[in-house]
Amino acid sequence: MNRLVRLKLRSAEYRYDIRINDERLLHSLMIELASLRYSNLFIVTNTVVWKLYGPRITASFKKAGIAYHVVLLPDGEAYKNLKTVQKIYDALLPYHVDRRSILIGIDGGVVGYMTGFDASTYMRGIRYIQVLTTLLVQIDAAIGGKTGVDYALVKNIVGTFYQPLIVYSNIHFLETLSHRIYRAGIAEVIKYGIIQEKSLFSHVQKHRAGILAQTPQTMPKIVYGSSRIKTEFVEKDEKETSGIRMLLNFGHTFGHTIERSTQYRTLHGEAVGIGMIIAARISCVLDLYKKDVPQKIEQVIRDRALPVSVNNLDIQHLSKSINYDKKGKAGKIALILLKDIRMPVVYKMDKKMFKKILMEVKI
Repeated sequence: MNRLVRLKLRSAEYRYDIRINDERLLHSLMIELASLRYSNLFIVTNTVVWKLYGPRITASFKKAGIAYHVVLLPDGEAYKNLKTVQKIYDALLPYHVDRRSILIGIDGGVVGYMTGFDASTYMRGIRYIQVLTTLLVQIDAAIGGKTGVDYALVKNIVGTFYQPLIVYSNIHFLETLSHRIYRAGIAEVIKYGIIQEKSLFSHVQKHRAGILAQTPQTMPKIVYGSSRIKTEFVEKDEKETSGIRMLLNFGHTFGHTIERSTQYRTLHGEAVGIGMIIAARISCVLDLYKKDVPQKIEQVIRDRALPVSVNNLDIQHLSKSINYDKKGKAGKIALILLKDIRMPVVYKMDKKMFKKILMEVKI
């Protein structure tokens, strides 16, 4: 299986490929690297990924005769900060890295964000490639050029928009994921179905067993379909200036806060799933629709073995934390809510009203 999604940015006249395949070795990536000219090649990854995939990565590069250096980082959201970014800078300096160099971020999210941030800031910009090892990043986080780190307990508050040379999604990498991490990625698939494509939402509803078992009949539809939808939003609104790309944040405003409030014991996808339920319930309280949408969303999330609530969630803390959300402007909070499936809307409200609404919603 070999599929291609091409992302074209109209504003910058820049395009790159998202390659989706199931190769045992990284053959397509090696062909791409062989066609490029570069002075240094650095793999940036973490200890967990290197333990799982190091032999496969080493074999691929050795067979292709391509030399590289490895920058090995600790694993986890707790290390997604400026101190870790500095460690990458420190690793590059001794090799006199110049603008002809390339960084390759190989991981399931955190390292990719930091690799992109380093690439965008080192010497004011060097090239980088994303190699993705989890479902969550293959269908969402690594597409669209968002980079960044957490700062002062605020997720991704320091970052840039900086596009990669290529995004490489290998479905074989998903075989080593724990059931929990894999299911967390399904939450983002559900999100795409809710905000954009009913057929994808129906696919997730109808093929519960196949999706949970990662069958060859279900995985290409999930990864390719979600990647295509994400590129459509990015092409129309690369840097979230028109409001179109903001719609991708359905469930994320609450999800990020839930992640922080649980000290990241709740995975990103799990938190987004709960956040989508909260957003749907708020939509109902505001009479944006009078249908059974919240129940539908909650049921499909529950059926994918994802959590639908958080124990002892502090509403006061939730309300306060969302004040730091990057989508808010002029003292108002911008929420992505729903009029119906495939009908998301940006809804702005003042903080007092938001706090009142939260108290009416059962969380």
